[in-house]
Amino acid sequence: MKPVIFTTKILKSFLQDHKIATMLELKNALGTDVDMTVFRKLRELSYRTSYTHRGKYYTMDEIAGFDNQGLWFNRSVGFSVYGTLVNTAKSFVEKSESGLSAAELKDILNVEVKESLLRLFRKEQLHREKISGLYVYFSPETFTRKKQVLLRRDREAEPGFSLENLGSDLLAHELKAAIIIFFSTLDEKQRRLYAGMESLKLGYGGDSKIAELLTIDSHTVAKGRQELLNQDFEVERVRKKGGGRTSVKKKRRK
Repeated sequence: MKPVIFTTKILKSFLQDHKIATMLELKNALGTDVDMTVFRKLRELSYRTSYTHRGKYYTMDEIAGFDNQGLWFNRSVGFSVYGTLVNTAKSFVEKSESGLSAAELKDILNVEVKESLLRLFRKEQLHREKISGLYVYFSPETFTRKKQVLLRRDREAEPGFSLENLGSDLLAHELKAAIIIFFSTLDEKQRRLYAGMESLKLGYGGDSKIAELLTIDSHTVAKGRQELLNQDFEVERVRKKGGGRTSVKKKRRK
């Protein structure tokens, strides 16, 4: 009796006809009762599992027509270029402009994401803050998180952190983001003095507002502000002696 030969061609043809399929459907197509036989054949193809329906469905990369967000849906089944639901949730939060709540991400992915987000938060793979009574998830990377939190708070217009309270010169999101970028390039002493200078611009309550904007301690801002007022610092040379352009001797007229 000849051994049964399971060919990848059969599996590929079945997926091309049906677009997506469950493990049971793929086993029936191959004529086998063994999951591993199907997996061996799938590995010969460029395949993906769904991030919805607990990864129950399979397709091939050549079939999936991913949109600009990296998602593809067929018969309400979702596939992602990022793979699993956990990986997809993490990637969407990290790439978001102002973080994402569980409800916002659910609307995008068309699947419940609370457990996945909570798991990522507990593993410290995502940051979480409560804003306007709602848990919002942000990137774990400090610089990206600061920008996301800033834009989220502006959007929510929380009391104590409204655009109006920050002064007319800071109303634009881009300007505040630029302040954070510039602040990140300074050393510790320069950051303290810069924070103090921005606090002086805002006047009363400036220490706490700048501290919240830059996510630093308000006492650090106050110290920098006091150093500026007392001129309690040494002004260092911006350029070292001999730096810049090479000096050129002027020729005297004969």
